[in-house]
Amino acid sequence: MSDKGSSMEGKTDIVNGSLSSSPEMSAEEGRETSSGIEVEASDLSLSLTGDDVGPNRTSTESRDTDTESSGEEKDSDSMDDMGHYSINEENRALDRSHSEEEEEEDEEEEQRSHRRAQRKRANHDQDSSDDEQALEDWVSSETTALPQPRWQAVHALRERELGSSARFVYEACGARVFVQRFRLQHGLEGHTGCVNTLHFNQRGTWLASGSDDLKVVVWDWVRRQPVLEFESGHKSNVFQLALEPDSPCTFLSAGEDAVVFTIDLRQDRPASKLVVTKEKEKKVGLYTIYVNPANTYQFAVGGRDQFVRIYDQRKIDENENNGVLKKFCPHHLVNSESKANITCLVYSHDGSELLASYNDEDIYLFNSSHSDGAEYIKRYKGHRNN
Repeated sequence: MSDKGSSMEGKTDIVNGSLSSSPEMSAEEGRETSSGIEVEASDLSLSLTGDDVGPNRTSTESRDTDTESSGEEKDSDSMDDMGHYSINEENRALDRSHSEEEEEEDEEEEQRSHRRAQRKRANHDQDSSDDEQALEDWVSSETTALPQPRWQAVHALRERELGSSARFVYEACGARVFVQRFRLQHGLEGHTGCVNTLHFNQRGTWLASGSDDLKVVVWDWVRRQPVLEFESGHKSNVFQLALEPDSPCTFLSAGEDAVVFTIDLRQDRPASKLVVTKEKEKKVGLYTIYVNPANTYQFAVGGRDQFVRIYDQRKIDENENNGVLKKFCPHHLVNSESKANITCLVYSHDGSELLASYNDEDIYLFNSSHSDGAEYIKRYKGHRNN
């Protein structure tokens, strides 16, 4: 019985480890072997002993130990029968499914963002289209179609041959049929910045240009050559020039720096400061200037506020009303919060009227002989910049 007990004790059966000892193995050898297994498997969290136990108990403890070990490692790795690690295929599949779900969620979110952007863009385009249509409807309701041209070329030429048309040149130059046939003849290159203003002299032989490069160039436009080029004296963009009707050598310039310069081409230094346009103590940048054809001492300016200002070169005193002779403005714009600017103004041929256009507003006609602050005499609708 003792031999049989020793033999049974020596026979250690580990199911998961596939480890067994032969019946001939002695008890000491069995214990040594069991001790050796315990040492090797200690790193794997296996509890194996060489005590005197029956095979069933040993197998049960081994299975319990393997179950605990596999429970600890079930989320990541598992050990096979040879003591080697293997990656759990279920975990792999689970990780892949999580990654695929995250990618699908990212794609869906990107698609939703794209759809929202498309809807927003479509709404913006629809709003712009509605605004444009509303503006066109309003302009159509306020305006009428152009009448048929009154000037007929054949009839006018016949009358000129018969000597009964003294205004042939005047009427022909302003005829719509000729204006609509204008084509580019040639270009003049000389400025390094964008050109903001052009002005012919009274005879039409010279053309003055002002630019963002702060220079003024006087051209012989027929020969396509500059006659004179000089620094304007402005510190910001030169927006308009105004040649004096009865003098081929003098003109005025107005710029965004609020300064009006008088320019005499006969001088070594042509430009000299004439006046700084202000409203109270604030400078007003200028976009437009025009000399009164009937009184060349007077000129009008407009710019970054709602007022048309008229100056007289003989009476400029900046300590008195900032040198202004008189101001005009539509009464509803005097205290308006909307920032109306004057984009252009011109005198009539006899200097009796002054026409001013406003950005995002209408065009107003003033009587230049009226007193300071007088209301406009006529309003023209249908003009918008934006």
